[in-house]
This record gives sequence, structure tokens and C-alpha cells, in this order.
Amino acid sequence: MNIQISKNKYWNAACILMLFSAAIHMVILFLIALISKSFYVVNYFNIISISYFIPNFLNSFWGNVVSVAFAVILYVIFLRTNKTK
Repeated sequence: MNIQISKNKYWNAACILMLFSAAIHMVILFLIALISKSFYVVNYFNIISISYFIPNFLNSFWGNVVSVAFAVILYVIFLRTNKTK
């Protein structure tokens, strides 16, 4: 496998492990959402566990909308600040 996130091989392996784990986590959450027909589990704020600090944070339809908007905004920020081609 030739994935280079960092020049340090130990940090690179840790980053790849985190990305792999996050990808598997997202697949499992999407499967749970499809099976249960509840898309609350894929709410970005639930995924990052903000509810542990702020209970019932945006726990509604509009909370899900804000969650998607926040995730899209973060994606665009990461896309624009990424210097790779």
C-alpha cells in the first residue's frame, strides 16, 4: 500500500488507521440508518458525540439539516485548504 499522509511512517500509519476506522464506522452507521429508517444516527453532531457535552443538541429535523450543512461547509474548507493536486 502506498498511501502517504505524512513523511513520518509512524504518524502515517496512525492516520491511515484512523481513516480506515472512520470509514468502517460510517459504513456501519449508514447500514443502521437504512435498516432502522432513522437517519438520526448519521447526524454529524451525533457522530462527533457533541451530545455528551450538550444533550439534545439540534436533535430534530432542522438539527439534521444544520448537521448536513455543517459537514458540507467543513468539506469545502478542507477541499480549498488542501494543497495537493
